[in-house]
Amino acid sequence: MSRLHGWGLLLAVALPLLIFFSWSRLGSETARINLERYEDWAVSGTAALMQPLQAHYLKQRQPAVHGDLELPAVPPKSGVKAWALQADSTLLVTLDAKVDGRVVQLRYVPIVRSATGIFYDCVSDTSPVQVGRICRGEVLKATSDVAAQLDANAQVLATLPPVQTASGTTLAAGTPTGSVVVVPAVAKDLNNCGFQCVQPQSCVTPRPLACAKQVTEGSSGYQDVRASPDDVRGSQFDTRSAADAACAQALGTGYRIAQAGSLGGVFTLTGGNEYWVHNNVRSEQNCWTP
Repeated sequence: MSRLHGWGLLLAVALPLLIFFSWSRLGSETARINLERYEDWAVSGTAALMQPLQAHYLKQRQPAVHGDLELPAVPPKSGVKAWALQADSTLLVTLDAKVDGRVVQLRYVPIVRSATGIFYDCVSDTSPVQVGRICRGEVLKATSDVAAQLDANAQVLATLPPVQTASGTTLAAGTPTGSVVVVPAVAKDLNNCGFQCVQPQSCVTPRPLACAKQVTEGSSGYQDVRASPDDVRGSQFDTRSAADAACAQALGTGYRIAQAGSLGGVFTLTGGNEYWVHNNVRSEQNCWTP
């Protein structure tokens, strides 16, 4: 009887240890798999994830923060549990993995260099032995460096030259801007300046649309560019196709918003005026999405 009692005690101790050991090994294996999945996904996926953040900065001249934009959905089998923009402008990526009992989190921090220069550096509290392949900090070495970098960003942003419209109006930092073409005094001279005559303008400023249509006459053709009859705010169009539709509705089938990078043809525009165009050279400099 005492021998059976002894075996019972042994099993009572050994079974929980066996279960713990099994779960521990399973957890370690899951972490390894998801770290490898993120490493594979990050080769091309990280650039796509950062693209809307960089585009927001180029347009607003402020790093995006929580609520400014919608990030793409977390892709399946990427090793990622969740990602989200934070109030301090950092991007927190939480992996579906634990190392030493702690969830693996990668923090992507904006590094602001100039009005057009920004990139996101990665830092983590997880040991570089575990995440060094997927989180190589170029500037930051530890999460304790984040606050100082955000302060440095603020100093750069404070010294950026203000954005000025063609009329000399200074726009406040963070003002959403689009692109207008500033027509020379003689409208046909626009053929000589083209994209050089395209300038930023606040999206809430009413201006007509410059609408273009390809016209064919015999064996040749030209681009007919004319204005919409009414002034509109650039901000009232969510997409380029919406601006195209406004041109077609106002001027007829075939008219679309004129492209800043291919301005040329016959202009029925008024010299000295501004007209909204689609900036196909710098897509972030539009009031609407492409």
